[in-house]
Amino acid sequence: MQDRLLMVVVGMLVVLSFYSSGFRALSQASEFDLVITNGHIVDGTGNPWFEADIAIKNGRIVEIGKVETTRAVRTIDAKGLIVTPGFIDVHTHIESNIGRLPTAENFLRMGVISVVTGNCGGSASNLGEWFTELEKAGISINIASLVGHNTVRRAGMNGDFDRTPTPEEMQRMRDLVEQAMRDGAVGLSTGLVFVPGTYAKTDEVAELAKVAARYGGNYATHMRDEGNRVEQAIKEALEIGELARCPVEISHFKVNSKKRCGDSKITIKLIEDARAKGQQVTIDQYLYTAGSTFLGRIFPTWLFDGGTGKVKDRPLHSPAVRFFGGCGLLQHLRSGISLY
Repeated sequence: MQDRLLMVVVGMLVVLSFYSSGFRALSQASEFDLVITNGHIVDGTGNPWFEADIAIKNGRIVEIGKVETTRAVRTIDAKGLIVTPGFIDVHTHIESNIGRLPTAENFLRMGVISVVTGNCGGSASNLGEWFTELEKAGISINIASLVGHNTVRRAGMNGDFDRTPTPEEMQRMRDLVEQAMRDGAVGLSTGLVFVPGTYAKTDEVAELAKVAARYGGNYATHMRDEGNRVEQAIKEALEIGELARCPVEISHFKVNSKKRCGDSKITIKLIEDARAKGQQVTIDQYLYTAGSTFLGRIFPTWLFDGGTGKVKDRPLHSPAVRFFGGCGLLQHLRSGISLY
């Protein structure tokens, strides 16, 4: 492959959409808005690249093959460069910012034209209304969203989280997940290290994942632990997928403890073994040497009053809170985690 690499974003379906039409060529009388010539096409199917021209009319690919440039209003010579569909970023948190930055140039300039948000258990509280607002705003990228377990738990349990939900609360949460799926959610996400999701038991999450599965959704998780108990967390995620009979996506798959450095060979094998048995499980990973999290994550969850976010019976400056907070902060800094 050439040293130079240019990602020319030509639409979500690119080659795939044209394959389905049987490579129907237009007549010579047709005029194209744009022809991209001589590019190495990587179509996203897993096939090897191939060299061809791409003709575009009214924002759609209409011909792939050898296209005469005289048939186009404009041409781009992509010789030695890569032409590819837009990338999909499956792990974003754009709920609070996309309205302020509707052009999403930070994504588009990197070739990302579709994103999945609502990860780690947090999503818009009413996805139907949120999607409507996005359509009115004229967002530049394609957006899919998961429904967040933390968001649902807050709405369903009235602020008292350090317990098992009552049958009525459990049904309320099922209803919220079902409504979100009807509104267009692509699955259920959890953030099992964050309040209030950290107090949820495996069977609670599995019950909600079953609702998402009925609508073809998947289960995406920021696991309960990514350090010393990472194996148990992976096994819990796989168990939830099996109970709900839905695909599993493990977010930012990593080992974040220096004591466990090198143990990715163990965690990866757990995924490979599950896939070998036929379970549909995938992972995503960022390439940074440091992560980020909220300041509240440095405190152990038992310090909080039922998950309300208030420290139980102690002011923040008390010796106990300062001790455990200091230990948590030191652990995060040693692990290369930044706080925001």
